Amino acid sequence: MSEHPKNSVRLPVNLEELQKRVLLEAELMHIDAQLRNFTPVRDRLVAYGEDANAKYREIESRRDQIRAELKKLRPAALHSRAAELLFRVPPGRSLLSLPITPAAFDLPSGPGFGYSGFVQMGPAHEGLNVIPEGITGSILSSLLRDDGEIYFGGDIVADGAPAPLQSKERFPVHSWTYLIPFPPPTITSVFAYDVKVGVEVSIASATGPSILPTVFWSFVSVGETANFTGQEVVVNTPVGWPVIADVSPYPDYAFQFIGQSRVQRSFLVQDGHVPAIALAVGVGLNIESGAEVMFDAGTSIIIPGANPGGGNIRYGVVDFHYQPYLTLP
Repeated sequence: MSEHPKNSVRLPVNLEELQKRVLLEAELMHIDAQLRNFTPVRDRLVAYGEDANAKYREIESRRDQIRAELKKLRPAALHSRAAELLFRVPPGRSLLSLPITPAAFDLPSGPGFGYSGFVQMGPAHEGLNVIPEGITGSILSSLLRDDGEIYFGGDIVADGAPAPLQSKERFPVHSWTYLIPFPPPTITSVFAYDVKVGVEVSIASATGPSILPTVFWSFVSVGETANFTGQEVVVNTPVGWPVIADVSPYPDYAFQFIGQSRVQRSFLVQDGHVPAIALAVGVGLNIESGAEVMFDAGTSIIIPGANPGGGNIRYGVVDFHYQPYLTLP
């Protein structure tokens, strides 16, 4: 299998909304952590002669503002009835297990039928690389394989002494993208796709202050188009967070966290049109001044692939299914 140390060819994928949303969600995660365990922050504020109650209200106000901003970023579905198809997929099974609609010959446009299959997504392309002010180092690709696997590493240091009023939390982020087209339907159909994204992260060491935890997180988002003709596809739909882990308790030895998110969605596609999805996967940190995190680049990996029927992972494979729209109940 060939290996790509770097894949920098620009895909027609727009990540602007993704970056805005991910950074807001990282800040919201940080704020929620503060409010859940406000006692250490309160003690620090009191020690510096600050009004802890006023600070708490200020943090709550910012949380409400972020939630309102995130709500505005939620996209509308391509087709509301398309989701009906997914409810008929048995738990633990793949789209390939769905019955296939046979050919119909009494249609104005000629014969039409449903079908299932799968495509290979190929190697990942570089996406976001957010390095906030005050961060030394970054999260980097160490290997991008042809089958879609991503190995990553890095040594991230948040410069400076711990902020007395907890105002120096930073959010470095790195992401990767796949642009995946699918064969067209023979008749206007509900198109469904299914892919799992697994994340395994190995923390070589994590040190620093403990007022708030250093948090590693990973995310999966998608953008969709019902007719890809080379235009930009906007990634604007959050799917899941395969791993969210407090890594601060592990200063002296490697520790691994494992998780998975499943992307299973559907929308309407006209006959002869080529649907496509832009799949974005990424990792990031909530890290406070004075903290450092080192990843093990040999065992920190993002693994995209479908896993039909509980069998072996098929790296980088995306299942799809077409059901003629006229046959929906």
